[in-house]
Amino acid sequence: MNFNFDQTLDHRYDHSYRWAQPEGRDDIIGMGTADMDYECASAIRDAVEHVARENTYNYRMKTDLYYENLIRFYKDWFNTEIRKEWLFNIPGTLAAIRMLFGAFSHAGDYIITQSPYFDVFHMMITESGRRMLLNPMKLVNGRYELDFEDFEEKIRKYHPSIFLLINPQNPTGRVFTTEELNRLVAICAENQVLIISDEVHGFVTFDGHNHIPILALSEKAREISFLVVSFSKGYNLMSLPHALTMCANPILQARWLQYAFPFDFQYATNSFALAAVTAATSREGQYWLTAVNQYLKTNRDLLCDRLENSGLPIHPVKPEGSFVLWADCREMDTDLDHIDSIFMDQAGIALNNGLDHGPDGRGFIRINFALTRKNLEIAADRIDRISIS
Repeated sequence: MNFNFDQTLDHRYDHSYRWAQPEGRDDIIGMGTADMDYECASAIRDAVEHVARENTYNYRMKTDLYYENLIRFYKDWFNTEIRKEWLFNIPGTLAAIRMLFGAFSHAGDYIITQSPYFDVFHMMITESGRRMLLNPMKLVNGRYELDFEDFEEKIRKYHPSIFLLINPQNPTGRVFTTEELNRLVAICAENQVLIISDEVHGFVTFDGHNHIPILALSEKAREISFLVVSFSKGYNLMSLPHALTMCANPILQARWLQYAFPFDFQYATNSFALAAVTAATSREGQYWLTAVNQYLKTNRDLLCDRLENSGLPIHPVKPEGSFVLWADCREMDTDLDHIDSIFMDQAGIALNNGLDHGPDGRGFIRINFALTRKNLEIAADRIDRISIS
């Protein structure tokens, strides 16, 4: 099947957050917010068009095909067995994680996560009355490594209720290995820490760095973990939100269902989102996902190469997964607290300042490379012209 990722709408004019133009400008290239510029799989278009033609938005049950496709998708894509009774839907991943905080922790509790982190999690944790506990990763020879000694020491000292695992990790693009995940699980199990594993970026990986769902890891992992996922990142379904929580432990599952039941999300599910997810997880949808992974790998390699040869002291951290690239600009002779302004003012590129990802992100940038090849090359040409002298 052929897919054309080189053609897309002009997102400056379709109310895209990422492509929003500052007043008086119309030349800004959006490389911040993590969504893609590409048209979705035709199977998704056909599925939502069918719902629109019906023009009846009644309460809808999840069909047998919805569950069959989800279960088969996880077997095909991750070689992972999941079960229908493990699945519960919430409209979005952030909402699901915030609700899990409410169900399995109390105000004042610590929640531990790796740093640098996705900035929204800091807000979610602190504004819910919980306390964020950071386990900074170490940048070693251009690749981030987990600091297990710090992780275990902080768990023993502060007794967090929850470990929020982001895998693949945002913003660094690390895809954690079986050995790393097993070690994290062992520490959490020994110290009675629940794992919430956000795996929303797991559908895009490169170079044999295969994503391992937490529930595929071991019986011990299944006993203490919730997997939270949506198809938004992999299939560009951001404005058709539909997240899933998966839990294999019947006791945890019962507590979660009791907590979530009053919100009634199982009953009042968006009919367009149901159709889109059913189509995305079909075999036809998987062909599209395979193709977009290949396109994004070429984009990643192009951007890394251009940054490394730009003449600027920018050191990309080559992502193993996701379509955002984390780059080290700490050697640039400029105001590192406002590093994003250099790219906006001199190159017309809107991207993320590393400080948006916590103090460990100072001097870094996060760049979305899910653009058409043409726009990515234009952005790289502009970066070549940046002057910091």
